[in-house]
Amino acid sequence: MEETFEGFSDAWGGGLDASEFVGPKKIVKKEGLSGLELLQTGPDAPAAAAGAAGTPLENLLVKKTEMKGPEMYIVEQISAEFRESLLARVGLMGVVYLRTLPKKTSGHDKETEFSFRVEGTSAVKRFVMQSSKISSLGNGMFHVRTAPDDEPMPILKYSLLPRLTPLPLRVRLIKRHSGTLLSVMIQYVSNPELTMPLNDVTFVLKLPVDPTLLKVSPKAVLNRSDRELKWHVPEIPLKGSPGRLRVRMPVDSSEEDGEEEIDVVCYVKFSVQGIQSLSGVCLRPATESKTDFYEVSHKYETGVYMCN
Repeated sequence: MEETFEGFSDAWGGGLDASEFVGPKKIVKKEGLSGLELLQTGPDAPAAAAGAAGTPLENLLVKKTEMKGPEMYIVEQISAEFRESLLARVGLMGVVYLRTLPKKTSGHDKETEFSFRVEGTSAVKRFVMQSSKISSLGNGMFHVRTAPDDEPMPILKYSLLPRLTPLPLRVRLIKRHSGTLLSVMIQYVSNPELTMPLNDVTFVLKLPVDPTLLKVSPKAVLNRSDRELKWHVPEIPLKGSPGRLRVRMPVDSSEEDGEEEIDVVCYVKFSVQGIQSLSGVCLRPATESKTDFYEVSHKYETGVYMCN
């Protein structure tokens, strides 16, 4: 399939449209996973870096430690839409969570109360507070006062300015319709400024027809009932040439028929947990010498991350 996409093997540029992200209509999925097929007609994707292989299971399990005090962390959701090589829409929403000491540890009547600072907010468009639990002291300072709870509670939400939203992954979808053959290639490349590589990335290509014949590279899983082709990429290196996913299939109509253009959409899914947020927003104690809370691992994940 290399010759189908001649001239499209390099990395690409792309502009930013500073518009708010608006998700597309939700695709209704059928129940069941019948018709799953493993397809391999080309070389495998590059293997993930050696590390966890061969490690005993008990060493991989995360042992839950006793809480020393209130904990805070950030969960961010990044959504983006690429149209061919251009970024059309992008948006990031973040939520700050507070986990208090459990009721049995803190006592039923003891409230959790402290102040903290939010830093790295130059790209933030707006903050929204859970006013029953948190108040603003100005200049990025906030004060928390709440009864203990056994579940983490959202206390602060924010969104980023689209033009200042970092993109973890750029994706490009190229389609070629020649006669009754449809060829699709997905290119992807990581943001080299990420603190760690993206692992376990899933690409889901929505097929326009239920294919009778299918040629893919590298291997993929076909779900006929949902007309989905799914690739799993173990790791995307921070620096390197763009990765490529290819598929070729026959379709009923040819481009000369003048019918409506065939629509092909790809969705990308990934999730990252680490010591830094994607946006750069971070949580700090109001007074450097005082530990009122513990900042634990943050997480960012995809919302609707797509290309068409």
